[in-house]
Amino acid sequence: MDPVEYEMLRHMWFPVARVADLANGVASGSILGEELVVYGDGGSVTVAEGFCPHRGVALRLGRLHEGALECPYHGWLFEAGSGRCTSVPSLPPGRSRPHAVLRTYPAEIAYGLVWSCLDDPFLPLPRLPEYVDETWQLGAGEPYTLSCGMRQLTENFRDKAHFPFVHADTMGEVDKVAESYRIARDGWRLGWSSRLGSEGLPEELAEDFSHRLDYRITLPMCASICVSSPSGGRRLVAQLATPVSADGLRVRQFWLAGTDAVSCPLPERAFTGPSGVTSRGVSRLLYETLRVRFEGGRDGCLTLRARRWLIRGSFLAPIQEPARVDIAHRYYFVNGGLA
Repeated sequence: MDPVEYEMLRHMWFPVARVADLANGVASGSILGEELVVYGDGGSVTVAEGFCPHRGVALRLGRLHEGALECPYHGWLFEAGSGRCTSVPSLPPGRSRPHAVLRTYPAEIAYGLVWSCLDDPFLPLPRLPEYVDETWQLGAGEPYTLSCGMRQLTENFRDKAHFPFVHADTMGEVDKVAESYRIARDGWRLGWSSRLGSEGLPEELAEDFSHRLDYRITLPMCASICVSSPSGGRRLVAQLATPVSADGLRVRQFWLAGTDAVSCPLPERAFTGPSGVTSRGVSRLLYETLRVRFEGGRDGCLTLRARRWLIRGSFLAPIQEPARVDIAHRYYFVNGGLA
C-alpha cells in the first residue's frame, strides 16, 4: 500500500466489531495490521492495543472484571476509557503499581457496530441515509474476513453488470442493460439512483413493476443500497469494508440489513448465515434480503463516468490537511482499478 494512502486510512473510521460480539465483554478487531481489543458492556466501549504491555499476551483472551479488562496471564486490570492499569494482583501490599497503560483509540457505537480509527479522525462517522430512523428494523450481520482488496470488494457491491451472469440463480432474469444516471455529491458522500426491472415483462407493465434503487458511498469504504418497492416499503443493505492487513489485501466485511415499517421483517437467517460460508454465499445472503415481491435485487454500480468524476477530485471536501489527502484520494481510486 502506498504510504500516503496508508496514512490517510489511519485517520478514517472503520467498524472493528459488533456490539453483539461483546456478549462476554471482550472482542477482537484489527485495522491496517494493528491488532485491537474491544471491551465494554455494549453501552460504552473501549478500543485499545491488542497486547498486554507486561508480557505481550493477546488481550482478546481476557475478560471483563468490574468494568475493567483483565489480562488472562497475570490478571492485570486495565481501566475502561483510559486503558490505565489499576491493579496488579501479584504485588505485595504497600507496593506501588507500575505506570502501565494501554494505548486507546477513538471509539463510537452506531448501527450495532463498534467503530474506531488509529489516529485523530479527519471526518465524522459514516452515516446511513437520513430516512433510516428509529422506525426501521436494522441488524448487523455476521462479518467475514476476505482475501481481496477493499476497493475491489466495494466496487463489486455496486456493480450492476455482473448480476445477470453471476447471480442469475438468486436474482432471476434482471435487465442486462445498465441505464445512465446522475451522480450527486454531498461532502464526502456520493449518491445516485437507478431502477431495476425484469426481462420478459411487457413494456406497458415495466414501469409498474420496476423498483427504485438508491445507492450511496461514503469515503472510504461504506456503501449502501436502498430498494423501494412500487407497492410500498423499502429495504436497505450496507457493506462496510475494514482493511485488516497493512497492505489492504485482507478485508473484514461488515454489513447491515434493514427494512422500514411498511416492509415485512427480515428473516433471522439474514443476520447469521451458515458456518464456513464462501464469499459467493455471503453475496447470496445479502441479495436475498433485498427481494421485495420479485425474484431479484441489486446492489448498485460505479460506472466509468462515476470513476472519472471521483478521479477529478470533485469528491474532496476541505479537511485538516487537504493537500496530502487529495493525493491519497486520487491514488485511492486510480491505483485501485477504478480509473
